[in-house]
Amino acid sequence: MKLLVIGDLHGRKPEIHFKDFDAIVQVGDVCDDKKFRPHIKKWLKFLKKSEEKISLSSFLEKEIGKKDVKKLDRDSLIGGRKILRYLDSFNKPVFVVPGNWDQSYGETRIKNPDKSSYDYEKSFYDYWLGKNMNPRLIRGLKNIKDCQFKLHTFQGTNFIGYGLSSGPEDPELRKKSKRIKYEKGQYEKILRTHSTYMERLKGELKRKIKGPIVFISHNVPHNTKLDKVKNKNSPAHNKHLGSTVAREFCQKIKPLLCLSGHMHEYFGKDKIKNTTVINVGFGKNANVLVELDPEKNKIKKIMFNKSYRG
Repeated sequence: MKLLVIGDLHGRKPEIHFKDFDAIVQVGDVCDDKKFRPHIKKWLKFLKKSEEKISLSSFLEKEIGKKDVKKLDRDSLIGGRKILRYLDSFNKPVFVVPGNWDQSYGETRIKNPDKSSYDYEKSFYDYWLGKNMNPRLIRGLKNIKDCQFKLHTFQGTNFIGYGLSSGPEDPELRKKSKRIKYEKGQYEKILRTHSTYMERLKGELKRKIKGPIVFISHNVPHNTKLDKVKNKNSPAHNKHLGSTVAREFCQKIKPLLCLSGHMHEYFGKDKIKNTTVINVGFGKNANVLVELDPEKNKIKKIMFNKSYRG
């Protein structure tokens, strides 16, 4: 079986560099972020200089107002929908997870994420537990297979996904930040929320399955050669910001393949024990072709698009 794997697009229609494939995998972030980028730069500069921890959504509302934020969200979804409609037109299964730009977040009871460091962090954990791709992106597209905490089987291969995450979920790692101080009892709540990720993923794998597992994780696994931030304007410069849930899944479940994106600095592969991890890259030319042998639970070939420039 041949998989055409497409990386983060952020509103860019992909160029298809491999013509012979049986299914498509897209690792999230199809929605357009072009109009958001100038505001994100301001937000990152603010975080770097200030001790105040403020969410991007709150910063945007102060910067341009709620009405204009809603318009940006709407335009972003329209761009993502166009891309998924294009991928749907190939009439082959398209296995997808939502990226952190795809407006598919879970619900949270935290009404004001900026009230305290705990509220800020807890809201992020809740958002990352979203169960489904935004229906406005995929409704009516018959070939799009939402893999967010869901298992799909095709030609003897199992596809399961975990999207949305934009950083390490491990509260121990996040607690090291000077800005994060938890009151008594709050840290235990964070730990319980964190365990929910693996519970949901393992829950999908309870039924007996045959064949290899392809794990689609929007963010690359933590602490690999694929997840170190290279942005001097970011407060996270030189830090590993891959997903700790993705790494734990690879270590415990041992999927044959982990397909990821999110970290735009990288385009390549790594290994976690017997799992081959691929960061598919960013932009319209971010294509990888992976050929599998499901019967032998083996990767036969990996072909990176040679014309990719990031």
